[in-house]
Amino acid sequence: MPIPLESGSLEQLCITIMSDRPYVTAEKLRLMASSHRRAFSPAAVYKVLTKLLAAGVVVKTGARYSLSLTWIFGVFSFAEKLSKSYFCDEYLDSLLPEPGKRRSWKFTDLPRCNDFWNQLLLALLKRTPHVNSFAWVPAPWFVLLPADRDSRLQQVFRMTNRKFYSVFGASRHFEPIVRKLYEHDNQILAFGKRPFESKDARYLDIVGDYVLTVSINKKTSQAINSLFTDSKRGEPNMSRAVTILRQRSRTTITIEHNRKKASRLRRTLAQLFDVDEPG
Repeated sequence: MPIPLESGSLEQLCITIMSDRPYVTAEKLRLMASSHRRAFSPAAVYKVLTKLLAAGVVVKTGARYSLSLTWIFGVFSFAEKLSKSYFCDEYLDSLLPEPGKRRSWKFTDLPRCNDFWNQLLLALLKRTPHVNSFAWVPAPWFVLLPADRDSRLQQVFRMTNRKFYSVFGASRHFEPIVRKLYEHDNQILAFGKRPFESKDARYLDIVGDYVLTVSINKKTSQAINSLFTDSKRGEPNMSRAVTILRQRSRTTITIEHNRKKASRLRRTLAQLFDVDEPG
């Protein structure tokens, strides 16, 4: 079984990097793990590598590090067990409503809401075979979360054969950073368009015959919009962002299994991308 990792930890970053680049030096790991927002010292990287070596996660050859093949086989076995437990009808049925029904969940902070939002999106991708999925994003506040929270979802999206069309309505100052984080061959983005003027605080995902809606309370929504509108260089004011993420924020996630409504919303969003969607 994989060792437990703290979300966004240096251990997690090092393992992720080595999963793509075997046989890497500590200095290369440090450079790749560091970013313009986070920088790690050589001492911190060596401390993590020593811990991973002791745990049998990593092996060292000369000055280079790789993931242990023994640990990787353990991950395969663990992943197979997880797949049987979670990607099964029993668990998916506990999340997704029957045709004509809906389910709702309430949250008091944005990070927890985002985590469960991702959980539902992946459940929908597993349940429905529909090729195209659409999203309406009034303001991409999730770019303010630690990068790993959303990057894993994006990695899954990129592994599928589906197309993901997302419409962003926030200030175009943030277009470069959003494109850098999300744009891919199968992730197509549009900016500055507002197909749902009356639902600026509601985020939509349409996957197959399901409509997933995330509603954020007015005060938090206004704070998010102000943060994006006030930006002049495409970089958020992080002190304001942290305040927004930490404050109590009433949010509701609702998922409906409504073929007629999903079809109507898909067609509305598809028009913005010149994509044909059946009625």
